[in-house]
Amino acid sequence: MNMSKPNVKRPIMFALVGIVISMLLLVVFSHVVSDISAKMAYDATLSVKKNMLYEYVNNLMIYLDNESRIYMEAHPDADEAELEEAMLILARRRIYEEEHADGAYMWIQKVLDYNGGDDYAIRLVHPNLSDTEGSYLSTNEVNQMGMKAYETELQGIVSDGEIFQNYAFKKLDSDVVSEKVTYAKLYEPFDWIICMGVNLDDVDHYKLSAQENIWKYQIVILCSVVFAWMVLLFMFLIIIRRIGIREYKQKNEELKNKLNWDSLTGANSRAYGDKLLEREYNDFKDGKRDSLILMLDVDHFKQFNDGYGHDIGDKVLRSFVDAIHKCTRSTDKIIRWGGDEFIVILENVTEELLPTIADKILESIHSIRIEGLPDNVTITSSMGFAFFDEKDEAYKDTLARADEALYRAKDAGRNNWKVA
Repeated sequence: MNMSKPNVKRPIMFALVGIVISMLLLVVFSHVVSDISAKMAYDATLSVKKNMLYEYVNNLMIYLDNESRIYMEAHPDADEAELEEAMLILARRRIYEEEHADGAYMWIQKVLDYNGGDDYAIRLVHPNLSDTEGSYLSTNEVNQMGMKAYETELQGIVSDGEIFQNYAFKKLDSDVVSEKVTYAKLYEPFDWIICMGVNLDDVDHYKLSAQENIWKYQIVILCSVVFAWMVLLFMFLIIIRRIGIREYKQKNEELKNKLNWDSLTGANSRAYGDKLLEREYNDFKDGKRDSLILMLDVDHFKQFNDGYGHDIGDKVLRSFVDAIHKCTRSTDKIIRWGGDEFIVILENVTEELLPTIADKILESIHSIRIEGLPDNVTITSSMGFAFFDEKDEAYKDTLARADEALYRAKDAGRNNWKVA
């Protein structure tokens, strides 16, 4: 019996040592896997956020280009300073009114000296530091990360016209300082640097999620042989990677859906248009203002695509929106509702002014000329108007009446308008 005791203790000791070693390996691999997963999630999230910053900054520039053209057509004698002041007012209003996810916001500074130094630029718009608007900036300033962020930004602007960079700054409406990624691009007409930034402190939960998933499999891993344990770990890494890719695609799709602007025409997107219509309807219910809703499309648009190609069709849509911009106010909203169908929100328009506005829009659209189309081919539109009504339970009721009026305009021969 005494001789048998070592034989019993030895496998027990080996088992205990094996369990301890397995637990140590599991802890090590848990940290490795969670770090890899966190890095994947971080990279995916950062890529999505950079795409968002790029889209918003460039959409603002498209908006400013369109508004500048409209302003100069309305004020042909205006000088450059007057044009810049008018565009600054529009840009400030848009930046302060927009709300973005993750505390993101935009700001603008004007370059005075591309060589840098003290007073190289002046801050024009900054919703997180509104009391400093009008102050001068220096490339010698050092931020909380020990970086000369303004110097790095200016070097990127001078070299490439745009730059992504990371640095620390306090959050919007808060004194909390966190790391953020920013995108800055030069708007050459006014020597403006238009920037947008978003915080990066929402990534830790990816690592925690990865660690929690790993612990669920620990009992299975501890009861398996080393080879099986390694196979399971490999499979788990693949699962984590797929989860990260799926989350990336989902977040990327969500951000795309939140974009306010249609990249082809420069009109508001349908997703953002729903919010605009909801706001206008609520303002009407609150008695703040009475808006006129216009629904219109391009007559026989399919013929342009089929007969002259989709490039011509795209030019028609862009020119269509430009023509509407020319005869509407900057406060009016143009929404691409789908395909060649658009909705225009005309604020504070009376019934007496409606015929004048309608004829003006039809005339502007009819005057469109596009290179590549024969001279005898003209662009026309059918339009349906509707005012908000106290009986409407939602803005969709108003749209339904505008849509009905639009089809009456089509039935009447197109290139005309009807009122619900």
